[in-house]
Amino acid sequence: MSKVILVAGMSQNVPVLKGYDYIGIDHGAISCIKQHIPMVCAVGDFDSVNDEEKAMIEKATDIMPLPAHKNETDTEVAIFYAMEHQYEEIILYGGLGGRIDHELANLYLLIHREYPIILMNEQNRIQLLKEGHYKVKKDAYQYLSFLALCDSCISEENVAYPLSKQEISTKDIYTVSNEIIHEEADITIHKGKVLMIQTRDA
Repeated sequence: MSKVILVAGMSQNVPVLKGYDYIGIDHGAISCIKQHIPMVCAVGDFDSVNDEEKAMIEKATDIMPLPAHKNETDTEVAIFYAMEHQYEEIILYGGLGGRIDHELANLYLLIHREYPIILMNEQNRIQLLKEGHYKVKKDAYQYLSFLALCDSCISEENVAYPLSKQEISTKDIYTVSNEIIHEEADITIHKGKVLMIQTRDA
């Protein structure tokens, strides 16, 4: 399974995971360089780096330069690159927090564009689930939440507050802050689509 981590500009403490390629997005490439993480390439218009940092990036990896004026964000172009290269798992690290417009834009990539990505930072992991059955590992995340993006139906097993074929709508928020009580939870989306949010306290 080919896997890649797209490192966004606001990234700190980038996780070093075995079996993953890395792509730096604009200033995210500097985060990779500081942690001595090899990159497949760096993508961006690089408006958030100075000349010295740009030279560091050019020395460290291949660059995909983008114009400052464009219809896609640097992040979106990096996602296109990962999809074109048929990565089966795409994690966008550092796309949460910082400027709220950037954070919401990245959430929109999941909610409205439905790109096959996982948004992740030190405390959170967010992905879109459509109809199907999922095994969700507890890992380092204490809390498990779901928010419906349309009228949906969900079952949750091996969690503190199980649900069985529960109808939920975009108005419902009682499906937050559940906890996985064993190594993994069994989640079934019977209809609709939801955001799955795994979180831990700072």
